[in-house]
Amino acid sequence: MAGSMTIKSNKTKKGSSPDLKATARQLSVYILRNRRIYLLWAITTLGYIAALVIIPILVGYAIAAVEQGLPQREVFLRCLWIFGAAVLRLGLRFYSRTMVFNGGREVEYEIRNDLFAHFQRLPQSYFGRQTTGDLMSRCVNDLQSVRLLLGPGLLNLFQTPILLTAVFAAMFSINTKLALLSLLPFPIFIWLARTVAKNLHHWNVAAQEGLAELSSQLQETISGIAVVKSCAMEPMTQARFAEANEELYRRQLALVRVNSALPTTAMALPALAMWIVLLMGGRDVMAGEMQISAFFTFAMYVYELTFPTFILGWVVALVQRGAAAMQRLNEVLTVEPAVADAPDATPVENLRGEVEFRNVSFSYPGQEETPALQSVSVHVPAGKTLGIVGPVGSGKTTLASLIPRLSGVGEGQIFIDGVDVNQIPLQQLRSAIAMVPQDPFLFSMSLAENIAYGLPEVDRAAVSEAARRAHLLSDVDELPEGFDTLVGERGVMLSGGQRQRAALARALALDPQILILDDTLSSVDAETEAAILHELREVYEGRTVVVITHRVSAVAEADEVIVLDAGKIVQRGRHEELLAEGGLYARLAQEEALEEGVVS
Repeated sequence: MAGSMTIKSNKTKKGSSPDLKATARQLSVYILRNRRIYLLWAITTLGYIAALVIIPILVGYAIAAVEQGLPQREVFLRCLWIFGAAVLRLGLRFYSRTMVFNGGREVEYEIRNDLFAHFQRLPQSYFGRQTTGDLMSRCVNDLQSVRLLLGPGLLNLFQTPILLTAVFAAMFSINTKLALLSLLPFPIFIWLARTVAKNLHHWNVAAQEGLAELSSQLQETISGIAVVKSCAMEPMTQARFAEANEELYRRQLALVRVNSALPTTAMALPALAMWIVLLMGGRDVMAGEMQISAFFTFAMYVYELTFPTFILGWVVALVQRGAAAMQRLNEVLTVEPAVADAPDATPVENLRGEVEFRNVSFSYPGQEETPALQSVSVHVPAGKTLGIVGPVGSGKTTLASLIPRLSGVGEGQIFIDGVDVNQIPLQQLRSAIAMVPQDPFLFSMSLAENIAYGLPEVDRAAVSEAARRAHLLSDVDELPEGFDTLVGERGVMLSGGQRQRAALARALALDPQILILDDTLSSVDAETEAAILHELREVYEGRTVVVITHRVSAVAEADEVIVLDAGKIVQRGRHEELLAEGGLYARLAQEEALEEGVVS
């Protein structure tokens, strides 16, 4: 069914593990884009590991010089080697971390751009089923978790196993028995990591979803603060927020408890290994079975295991959190846009604006039993005006939104200049159409920037002319800074009528081939509406206009009027013909006259 979309969602149940292979595949695309950074990072990391492994050997080498009674100059020279290796280690550590952290930031930047571009390709119906706060949480909090996974997480996932392997190999080369004894505590860590990882993933997802819910409530409350205050709903709103906040607090505490178990235990394992080394190794030294230099070297290796083992516990938690975050991001990225360019879409030269619907039916996802449109056929020649009238919910807005393909066409076909709209590139199709919705949206920019939205640049002459045609100039003169006045979020600084006229001016500034007015003047008084309609007669010349309205007077001069009811065309003709015919159109005209206090 048109307007639908494919969502590949992976619901996380308690105790289930994320698909780490899928996460790795998804992230590998971004890592390969930045392979130069990650290749240099891998090389410097290997150099850092080599320097780290060689330092205990050099320390043992220097102690052996003292044991053997070598000259002070030789001891000093061997100490210089230790100093040089330590400086090299620090330098390589700095650059390896800088590069991988920069790589993580670069990937975060690219994913955020991809997310935003994907959002703009998704149909409006998708956003109707999502909360703004949840989507923002995915773009901010979840994306930050992915960055940490690709920064410190990837650093330690690559570095720690190699480091542990190199250190254990060096330990076995020094004393096999002592190395085996030192390994005894580490199987405990492997068992604990597997056990804790499942709970970590569950509580990470739960905490992230709780944060998204809290963000949604906060965003909605701030956006609707005027309604909250006017209805005296502050106590109830506070209670709802406190409940969501408490739930997030509970989930985060559970995550902290699970998260603390692994690093705490991991920290104890090297300490236990060091205790074994001191006990057994000390006996071997006292018995003359092990040299002091070898003992010091071995003990330093055990000490070097402390931080990697501890950090490995933290990395397990970081990987689980990053995988859970990538899973939530993937739930958005794998939504396949229902409206996209066809593979064989071809630009059309000189669109004139002829519009034709042929047996078009449309249903919104989940509402297939009550279709919004049923077998609608209508033809609008280029340069003519079509009026669409009908009661609320009759399908007027749905019909108009199918022309620029804001939703995918269901059954039937729509043609522009004889070409199926599905064969016209979306960019060209929508550039030729300007649609003014009943509920206009203004951005938190200046009034001039809002009117010029869609133009290559802010052309003051074009902005002023569009505002004049929309009868907005007199209101502009009363604004504190005229066209430079910031209108606030969603145009909150303007009245409803001013917002509608600003949206109309924005459409007129685009000079489109097809102009769609969706109850554009519903918030202005009848006198202003009449003046604007008179001005628009000049605008209508040479372009195709679709006027959706609940006021019959707005379509009195339309070339054709169709009357919709329950998604079907029940009447069609010119204004005078429909009045004489009676039926729904005449009844709507009579109701309008009564509302204006005129006896028909």
